[in-house]
Amino acid sequence: MQRSINKNVLRYALNLRTFRVFYVITLLFEMIAFLDVVSLAGRCIVLSWGIAVFIYNFLIIPKAFQVKYKWLIWLFVLVGVITSLVNMSVDFWPNMVFVYHTCVCMFIFFGMYIEGDFEKIESEMIFVLKLFVLFAFIFSFFSIVILIFKAQMNVGSYYLGIFGNRLIGVYTNSNLLAFSMVVSIVSCDVLSDGHIKNKFSHEIFHLWFLNCARVINFMSLFLSDSNDSFLFIVIYFTVRMFYSIFSNYDTLNLSGLIRGSMILIVCAVSMLSVSFCARNICQSAIGVILNDVHKVEEPVSDDNNDILPNQPSINSYIPDIKVGRNSSDVSSGRITLFKQGLIIFKANPLIGIGRGNLLKFSEKYIEGGLCFSDLHNSYLTILISYGTIGFAIFLMFSAAVAFEVCAFLFQNKNMPCSGVFSKLFAIIVSYCVYALFEKAILSEITFMVVFFWYILGFAVSYVYKEN
Repeated sequence: MQRSINKNVLRYALNLRTFRVFYVITLLFEMIAFLDVVSLAGRCIVLSWGIAVFIYNFLIIPKAFQVKYKWLIWLFVLVGVITSLVNMSVDFWPNMVFVYHTCVCMFIFFGMYIEGDFEKIESEMIFVLKLFVLFAFIFSFFSIVILIFKAQMNVGSYYLGIFGNRLIGVYTNSNLLAFSMVVSIVSCDVLSDGHIKNKFSHEIFHLWFLNCARVINFMSLFLSDSNDSFLFIVIYFTVRMFYSIFSNYDTLNLSGLIRGSMILIVCAVSMLSVSFCARNICQSAIGVILNDVHKVEEPVSDDNNDILPNQPSINSYIPDIKVGRNSSDVSSGRITLFKQGLIIFKANPLIGIGRGNLLKFSEKYIEGGLCFSDLHNSYLTILISYGTIGFAIFLMFSAAVAFEVCAFLFQNKNMPCSGVFSKLFAIIVSYCVYALFEKAILSEITFMVVFFWYILGFAVSYVYKEN
């Protein structure tokens, strides 16, 4: 009996799905104020546990050689190891941690389809999408409550409510809040798909809750004033429109292509214009409401002889609460970071410097170091970290996966799951553009990074499920 229990516990502990879910939960809570330190410790524990999971499932069994494009993945990992060894005198172990995390993303998340049971993978997808929606709804609600009743406050080292004219709420960073809202919005869209509602009718949220989540998510997204996340959501719905327009054609001729393209351009421009107007209106309205609600009224002393007869006895002080950026620099320093990144790239253009050495090399080659703690460009980060060789391997892997995903998208447009897959495809495309401006893909060990590999893993599971 005891042996049977121990065996079941061990099987559960080494289960890839269990690891993925626990790992993404710890990364989610790292974005929340007061919980980030505890979650960071939890992340370290889960990643340590992941070493045993990875060794058992991919080296002992081994499943690593069943993953599609395994040789490209192993070559990319090998370049990371060589780069770490070459730069051993700087920061060896941090670089190796990033290499290990690359293995986690590419094998455990991207390679989830090799587990074979597609029904369980789809159930896992529904579970984590519901988790993303519920997480964003709860913490965006708390963020709005703090915004209404306190506007802005700080507790210890944490800033809550409005910070830097942007909604930070109960998150540690406005960009993280915005990304969490975007993830929830696209998750609501996937959960609303007809195929999902028919197949998992008793597991998904009611439509009224999804609509409430959408409203509070969009409001929080507008108030966060994150241009990158705003671009993400606009591109997402543009890609959705693109698929809706062109999937109706059995054979696409020149006139159909021109007509469809014109409709897409008009819809995209209209949506972009309406979205910007809605964001500006929302920011202005909330700013006016906050200034009115948090108006501070201080009575003026009666023994002040300087008060004129027609002067009010109440001195009204309105704290000028403004929502939205003051800076006219839309790039938010991205252009400067790109130039600084190219300087660092010249230090070792062939095999790179390693992701863990980015800040130290910036201090060495750039006066004053980077203007931010990261390059905020995922592709440039990969180029600098893994060099030209590693970047070329990553591009080959990306191109191969992209070709198969695009081919499946249009060759299987009449399948019941085509709607779900088209939404996953739109998320991936939007994220790839978003990665031009943020710490994504393989830049850091964060939820923002793992989310991409989770979604990509679900998408390729649809592609390879017949195999």
